[in-house]
Amino acid sequence: MDTVSLHHTPFGLLKISAPEDGGYQATADRISAELRGLDLLEEVVSGTKTWSREVCALTGNTNLVAGLDGFELRIDVVKTILGFLIRRDPHLEVHIHRGRNRSVGTVERVCVLYNMNHPGCAIADALVSLVLLGEANWPDGATPHTLRDFAQAAQIEQRARRLRLGKIDLTLEDIEEIEDIRQALALGIPQAAIDMLCCFCRRCYTCKGMEIEAVKRYTAPLFAEVPPEALVAYAQRPSVPSDLLFLPDDAFRA
Repeated sequence: MDTVSLHHTPFGLLKISAPEDGGYQATADRISAELRGLDLLEEVVSGTKTWSREVCALTGNTNLVAGLDGFELRIDVVKTILGFLIRRDPHLEVHIHRGRNRSVGTVERVCVLYNMNHPGCAIADALVSLVLLGEANWPDGATPHTLRDFAQAAQIEQRARRLRLGKIDLTLEDIEEIEDIRQALALGIPQAAIDMLCCFCRRCYTCKGMEIEAVKRYTAPLFAEVPPEALVAYAQRPSVPSDLLFLPDDAFRA
């Protein structure tokens, strides 16, 4: 008769069966190490802003989710632990969901490996490390290369929030251009900054499909950083006539 051990964890029921052919016996020490690691994971997740919990409708277990606009990274904690205990599988159970509409989106399993250089450690420790990477906004060098797309999207979203440009869908190129605009202002060449900013406005209108009033509203914080006299001067001699459509009203004062 097969023996089964059951362990309640913060992320669901850990049901460890006797090994099948080719499987491994999960020793009491290994199980204990994973349970301690899961308690630590629960404590770490509770203190993060990046991660949320979501109960899986199929298993009843709690998955960890880091969400972005158009992306979700999901960690199946219990499945990761079971795979490691029973099959010595060093893969973390990580999936990326793409698309704002799940019915037409894609789901991709991502290869994230537990470092087996320290075989006595629990794979739950690797889950803790992954959660902390997410909380640190996926720093380059430390983040697995298989998460590059998700990490880049997270970094863009964080930088876009700092720019406070409302609902403009910023790309990495947009963010770099805005940084160039601010650099020009810092160097004391506001005319160049306005020229680049108006170019950005035109692209928002033509490429992003935004209305002129929406572009003006969401770029107002950037124009507010430009000296008023520079705006007035640019309005008198714009690089492109259509730039006048995007300048703030104060640029046309007498």
